[in-house]
Amino acid sequence: MTQRFDVAVVGSGFGGSILACRLAQAGRSVCVLERGRRWNATDFPRSPSQVARDGFWNVDNDRFGIMEYRAFKQMHVIQGSGVGGGSLHYFNVHIRPPASIFDRPRWPGQISLKLLSPYYDLAREMLDAQPLTLPPGRRLPPRTAAFQEACQRAGRESELVPIAVHTGLPRRNPHGAVEQLPCDFSGNCALGCATNAKNAMDVTYLPLAEANGAEVWPFHAVDRIEPLPDGGYCVSFGQRDPDAPERTREPGSVEAATVVVSAGTLGTNELLLRCRDEHRTLPDLSPALGCRFSGNGDFLLAGTFTDRDIDSSWGPSITAGVDVATATHQAYIEDLGYPDQLVWFVEGMIAAAALTANPVTAFRILELFADDRRALRGATDRISHDRERLFGGGRTRGVLPYLGMCEDAADGRFVLDREFNFDLRWSPRASAPRFFELERVMRELSVALDGHYFSSPLWDWPSRELLTAHPLGGCAMSDDPGQGVVDEYGEVHGHPGLFVADASVIPTALARNPSATISALAERTAFHMLHGRELRPKDRERPSTGWPDELVTAPALTSAGV
Repeated sequence: MTQRFDVAVVGSGFGGSILACRLAQAGRSVCVLERGRRWNATDFPRSPSQVARDGFWNVDNDRFGIMEYRAFKQMHVIQGSGVGGGSLHYFNVHIRPPASIFDRPRWPGQISLKLLSPYYDLAREMLDAQPLTLPPGRRLPPRTAAFQEACQRAGRESELVPIAVHTGLPRRNPHGAVEQLPCDFSGNCALGCATNAKNAMDVTYLPLAEANGAEVWPFHAVDRIEPLPDGGYCVSFGQRDPDAPERTREPGSVEAATVVVSAGTLGTNELLLRCRDEHRTLPDLSPALGCRFSGNGDFLLAGTFTDRDIDSSWGPSITAGVDVATATHQAYIEDLGYPDQLVWFVEGMIAAAALTANPVTAFRILELFADDRRALRGATDRISHDRERLFGGGRTRGVLPYLGMCEDAADGRFVLDREFNFDLRWSPRASAPRFFELERVMRELSVALDGHYFSSPLWDWPSRELLTAHPLGGCAMSDDPGQGVVDEYGEVHGHPGLFVADASVIPTALARNPSATISALAERTAFHMLHGRELRPKDRERPSTGWPDELVTAPALTSAGV
């Protein structure tokens, strides 16, 4: 018999976890359908071989890792997989974009930074986001100090960015009651946090949701949403055996009066496109579905060669940033640290910059990086061997990597081709001047450190490809159903009870890490669903952010081993 819930949530990242938590707190019956596995803190991959085997999601090869890498023409995308979604591998930054971002005409008229501020505050409180606080005995990571020095020498003012990382004494998280040890400064943020110091969804919102009755079903991949004759929706899914995920189970479904699609930008767009164009279960979805894709102006894999011992993998993965806005657009640059286990991979990437005199070798490394153009499998299988032959290793200790973000043109489009294959069509042409401006400032910082700037090997001419960890858009919010897929509260135009709550609703680049904005928009959606109005200062209906007093034990969600 098909189970029925008040709410079915597709995906468990920032948007899905927040909606599940708030609706469960309000007494709704909630089911969360997550395609990935439930991770325990001790299960995260750590060695290079574990990363190659368990780090990446590739169902065709029975890989069910924490990240999926998809390479489309001219744009490569990293997205999360697992209970907690992208929060499992994101770099912890919880920062608000400038107010001017919301003045762009693509945003619904009511949306502003001031309007969203109470929801930003709510999410920040749940995630305990604050600038890096050094515990006793810890020093500032060399990467942070080098970045700050570069900014100062270049005449720019850097800042420590708010990060959702616990650096204090061992504790139970005050929101999710999960055991936490302080950050160990190992730099493994992208591979899951083995101490639970990262205040991710599986440490905060999700256990609170489960404490209030929400059910979380891992290894349930939703493939169809269909309206029911009497209202509500049927959500169909494929299942895998949690003990042996290579084995599939009989497909199933749930029914719900309300459905929240929070499968991430790629997952949400693909699901809704298939419902509209392949299955024809939602044929009236907006013609704007798939449009306005943005890579958030991300510029990754660039950095500075220096003679210093920077050891960029030490410390939380991002700690500092600098505003490099121009008179016409917003831009921001942060320090960036890769996990130790990915250093061998990164060295293969930056080798291209050191070997530009030999185009054949540079393109060979690029080929290794993008092997099979649909997943990282080929690169993880081969680059660990070839990087020693091509480069020799060891250079990353003196490398200061950057993450740049700017206002790109947000003009990409997700489509299903004639064979119903999911694809992204994006060109760098309209955005290129702003990426070149980012590079100009990165060169400026490199010169300030007496270093040598290297660009992303993907961006080097003639490839002009990019990598983003912050895909946005495709289900953009809008006042006009012809211009976007959802309204300002995330409800799909023309489909009552069907909502989208993830990065896909954001209609422009943010030029800042988007997790705080995704969270704020999700908190607003949840509050409006429950109360039909905005959250006010000192609102009596403000949702609780603390662990319920009547529950004295922590959920068996994760364990830090304390």
